[in-house]
Formats: sequence, structure tokens, C-alpha cells
Amino acid sequence: MLLRRTLLAAAVLSLTAGCFAGSQAEGPARLRVTLPFAPVQSLSPWGDDGVTLTRLGIAETLVRLDADGKPQPLLAESWTRKSPTTWSFRVRGGVKFHDGTALTAAAAADALNRAAAASPVPRAIKGVGVSAKAAGDLDLEVSTVAPDPTLPQRLSSANLVVLSPAAYQGERVSPVKAGTGPFVLPDLNVTAGATLSRFDGYWDGVPALSGVDVRFVPDGNTRAAALRAGEVDVATTVPISGLANVTAAEVPLPRTVSVLLNTAKPPFADPRLRAAVREAVDPAALAKGVYEGHADPATGVFRGTAPRQITPTGATAGGQKITLATWSDRPELPGVVTAVAESLRGKGFEVEQVVRKYSQLEPDLLAGNFDAVIFSRSYAMDSGDLAANLSLDFSCSGGFNLVKVCDPALDTAIGQALALDDVTARRTASMRAQDAVLTTNAVVPLVHERTMIGRSGAVSGLSTDPYERLLITGKTRMS
Repeated sequence: MLLRRTLLAAAVLSLTAGCFAGSQAEGPARLRVTLPFAPVQSLSPWGDDGVTLTRLGIAETLVRLDADGKPQPLLAESWTRKSPTTWSFRVRGGVKFHDGTALTAAAAADALNRAAAASPVPRAIKGVGVSAKAAGDLDLEVSTVAPDPTLPQRLSSANLVVLSPAAYQGERVSPVKAGTGPFVLPDLNVTAGATLSRFDGYWDGVPALSGVDVRFVPDGNTRAAALRAGEVDVATTVPISGLANVTAAEVPLPRTVSVLLNTAKPPFADPRLRAAVREAVDPAALAKGVYEGHADPATGVFRGTAPRQITPTGATAGGQKITLATWSDRPELPGVVTAVAESLRGKGFEVEQVVRKYSQLEPDLLAGNFDAVIFSRSYAMDSGDLAANLSLDFSCSGGFNLVKVCDPALDTAIGQALALDDVTARRTASMRAQDAVLTTNAVVPLVHERTMIGRSGAVSGLSTDPYERLLITGKTRMS
């Protein structure tokens, strides 16, 4: 093991030394960071690369979410609902894009309209029918086809960053020198990484760092080894296996690992066998064992769910054969599937385990070809709206209803949450609807995940945003 770690550290040194060789020569205030996912769409904000732009402080959205999922001002100072389908946003004055042009309501409207016309449309506004127009220099009107009380939350999506008008060329968009964030992207040569410079004209004050040097390293243990070797200052998404001798901030995520049971066919069309799965698993043991204490036992689909009183049924499987699948992209899931399979065997199930990369698993998953799946699901993706998540995953018309449940009473409970405008009341109703979901035992929550952000002792001011949209801000510094 010692030899393996030594060789790994040597490999990291050879990998990163060239990448970061010149960074510290420019002064100690440059930050060296390694991220797991390289851009796949030339940093277009309308796809998976959007979150890279916000995490690195390149671009910003009109709205951000606080830790409770409530919308807060960012490039928009305030907003009001003028009618069931129209909202008025006051754009922050004095904001400059990296190319020197001013942020105006017209620029914000153009950015939103272009996102709404993109192919594919960003998930946060898909099917919503968003359109925007300037109602003054800093007054922006945003409309939807149908009433939508969650529009401000939707506009917090990293896919909806506001870029300079010059960024948009036909159907193409480039964030080069086009954001409003504390750091400037100089070009699109980002296959291996990027060298960002400080934006002295940043609206929230001159950034504390002089720049950021970014490299993309897919392997989590390699990122952790680079941090231990002093080759980087920040390493995100450090796996549990890589935490030894690493200083890390543990950020609780709105992400839950659950057993999803296919209720559309035997054996889990039988409620008693779903109850047997629920009674077999031990969330506390999984959090302590597989996650080594770096996860929280789940009491529901959402964090903050009150523990349920469960009456044991004593149900057993009697030799029922099932396939239990998961994917290997998240390093802890194969360990979870092994532990859960062993628990299910103790209840009389005969379990075949299937572990693949998600891209290889998804077609069978969507087709319902597995009996059960260990699934890691962010319930705050795109808008942070719990009601929308429940509708997508558990309603009769839900587009990602992997458990194939269709219960009119459940649809009613979800519909009641969706109908509420007030953010707090909507969240409370969503928690009630979640109770109806849990009663079906179609989903058996296991653990709430955390993400580990490794850093050197010299780094402070990193964002611990639970939605993982922010990381490096104007307040991030090196001592």
C-alpha cells in the first residue's frame, strides 16, 4: 500500500508540475484548483458546463439559492410578481461584463431568450415557455406560458447565467471575456485546464485572489494526492478513500442514496416485499460502514425529514430472485450495493448484483429492466423546488418515475404542493407529500451524501454551497 501511494504521488507530481509550473511565479495570491469534470461543450452555459462557469467565478445568474433553497438576490436586486404569469426583476446597477459593457435589462432579457431558444432547452426552464423583455434600463420582465410560482428559483440555474451580448453568435455562445464574475476566462483552450485572471471591475469589490489556475483531473484519488503533494491548493469531490491526511470541508448535500423498487412488475408489485426491503436495510450501518461516517443516515427522501414510526411486518422473500443494480461512477455506490444485497439475502431474497457505468446502465434503467436500483439523486437539481422533484420522480405523469408508481392519492398530495405560491408553505406541503411517497415503500432512503472539498491550510473563503453551483468567489483568498 505504501509503495502504491508513493507511485501515485510521483504520478501526480509529473502530471501537475508542468500544468502549474508558472502559477506561483505570478505571486502567492493565485489559487490552484483541480476539478473532476472537463468541459464537454466548449463551456456553453446551456449544458453540463454551466456549473463550471459559476463554480469558478466566471459567470453569474440573476438569482442564487440559500441553504434552504430560497431565492436570494445576485445580478437581480429584487423581484415582484406582477401577474400569475409575469414577474418584474430589478437588475443590479453598476455591473460590468468582462468586456467592459454594462449589464442592462436588455442584456439580461437577451441571455434568457437565447437560453429558452437553445436546443436542448436547459432543464430548469424546459416546458415552462420563458420569455423576457426590458421594461426600462434596469427593469426586466420575465413571463411564462402558465402560472409559475417558482420562476425566481428556476433563474438560479447555472444554465441561465447572464453573459455579455457579444457572447452570443447565432446558435453559439462563448463565455470568453463575457461573464460578470470575479474572474475572467481568457480563451476556450480549456481541454486540460484554464488560467483565469482577476476582474478588477467586479461589482462586489476587487477579488482577493490575483487569479485561478484550473486543471481537470477525473480520478478522485489523484486529485487528493495532488493536494497532499502541495501541487494544488483545492481539490473538489475528494472520495472517502482519498481523505487520509487531507484537510476537507464536508458539505451536506441535497442528495440522497436510496433503493428504488420497480413496482410495475413482480416481485415489487407486492407491497409486502417492498416492506421486506425497507425492514432489511440499516441506514445508520451504511453511513458508518461504507461511508466511514462521511454521510448521514436518511430518514426520508429529503434532509430534515422527521423519523417515521415503522411497524415491522415480518415479511420475508422466500427465495425471490431479484436484480439489484447501481453505477460505478460514484465511488461509494458499489460498496452500498454489496452491503444492501447482503442484507436482502438475510430476508430471503436471491440477489444478482449489476454494476456498470451510468451511461451503460441508463437504457435498462429507464426501460424498467431491473427489479431494484441503488440510486443517488439530487432532489434540488435545477430549481431547488421539492414539489417539482416529487412530481418528476413519483407522479403518474413523472418523466423520471423509475419506481413506476402511480397512486391518485399521491398525485393529489403532490398537486397540492405544486399549487402553492409561498416558498415556505410549498416546502411544508412537499414534506407532507413526501410522507405519502414513503408510505408506498417504493423508495427506501439510505443515506444523505456529503461532498468533500479538500484544501490547503492557506485557503479560506471557499463557498460551501450545498447546491454545488459556487466554489471560488471574490472573497476566496490565500494567506
